[in-house]
Amino acid sequence: MERLAIEIDALRISVLKGKEREVVYIHGSGCDATLWEKQIEEVGGYAIDLPNHGKSCAAEIRDISDYAYFAAKTVKKLTGKAVIVGHSLGGAIAQKIYLEYPKVVRALVLAGTGARLRVLPEILKLLKEKPDEAAKIISKYAFSNETLASDFTRIFAERAKVLHLDLTLCDKFDLLDEYRNGKVRIDVPTLLIVGEKDVLTPVKYSEFLRSHISSAEMVVIPETGHMVMLEKPKEFNEALKNFLEKCDI
Repeated sequence: MERLAIEIDALRISVLKGKEREVVYIHGSGCDATLWEKQIEEVGGYAIDLPNHGKSCAAEIRDISDYAYFAAKTVKKLTGKAVIVGHSLGGAIAQKIYLEYPKVVRALVLAGTGARLRVLPEILKLLKEKPDEAAKIISKYAFSNETLASDFTRIFAERAKVLHLDLTLCDKFDLLDEYRNGKVRIDVPTLLIVGEKDVLTPVKYSEFLRSHISSAEMVVIPETGHMVMLEKPKEFNEALKNFLEKCDI
């Protein structure tokens, strides 16, 4: 696994690189490119550290479209066009990339995400006032695996400031009406992956997307929660590889 530095508007975007493949992964709130290590190792492609995350530079981010800008520009420099794999916040970013920079998108994989990503106001308040407590709650909801939840409690507490920003942006993300009235139309091959026990972005979120994206296929992975690529990497990778094979990628 190799780490690259891509310059976008004089800012450094850090990228983890596996074997050459036109696949680009975008992590969720408070995470970084290492979230996708098991996918990069087995499937290949590139994983982005979003601005303010991992080893990427700091940048002023005001909404999800700002993240989409940096991610789309990075995709263009890496491969020109790619399958965009986004988890949670990354799934919202992937949708925005398709809507605003469609020329860089070959296909979409939307994992543990939705057309709207509301966040409890109490969580946002706790992240500012009692980050350790907030981190415990978020980890508990994010994982069905207690060991992984414990590991991420520390990570989320350390990254409380950027996690608060990410979740605030998630809370503002809402494409429900645009999907319903046909303003959002996704015409590229799309795979939806969700954990059966995901309580943050439940299966019904993916079912909504499936009903409004004509090309979408959906895989529900049993006995796993929100962080499906970590908890069930074998099953996640199998679903992803099958999809890429169908897309001839």
